[in-house]
Amino acid sequence: MTTSADIRALFVTALKGATDAGQSVFSPYDWPTSSGAYPLILVHARKERKVSLGPNTPEFDVYTTVEIVARTKSAAQVGDAGSAVALQAAEALKLQIETALINNPLIWADPAGGQRIEQFTSLDSEINTNSEGEMPMAELSMSIEVKFYQGPELFFPIPTNPLQTLAINADMAQPFDANGTYSNPPFPSAVNPAPRTSGPDGRNEGALNITLPQ
Repeated sequence: MTTSADIRALFVTALKGATDAGQSVFSPYDWPTSSGAYPLILVHARKERKVSLGPNTPEFDVYTTVEIVARTKSAAQVGDAGSAVALQAAEALKLQIETALINNPLIWADPAGGQRIEQFTSLDSEINTNSEGEMPMAELSMSIEVKFYQGPELFFPIPTNPLQTLAINADMAQPFDANGTYSNPPFPSAVNPAPRTSGPDGRNEGALNITLPQ
């Protein structure tokens, strides 16, 4: 059963080593502070929405929004040249992130069979730059909405009584006793009254009792 936490973890795994950020992909919110940590990527799943598929059985289409923040930097240069370098690095990261995630079987395919997710329903992105200070920076913000299914097995279990025995009885239409009357027939409502021209006649003509579990 897929959850938003699963999707976030799969995104982190898919992004590590797949972009210019290398292994600097983090989740949850624990930005490193060392000067050599850039570029880096943060992955977070903050928002989720469940849409019911109907009454009775708890089944949902789930839409989770995975937020990805990537930061790049450049050494200070003349004018806004440093910001331009940081911007280009952020633009490259955007394409690399999309390539690493979209259509990646690590995210889509369930090792147990079937699919983890149904689709990427939307992808929004925004890039901002900051040229203040000694190191111009660019920040890429991406919001990826992922749709997947959740069924009743994920929610509160309905109390049940375990099946302990199984009894199989046979009172056939043929052969039959035309005139006999028998006590405690296995299927009282199905017995044809005597005299009869066909069964069931009330006899337990065959029985099998099974004790569970085997």
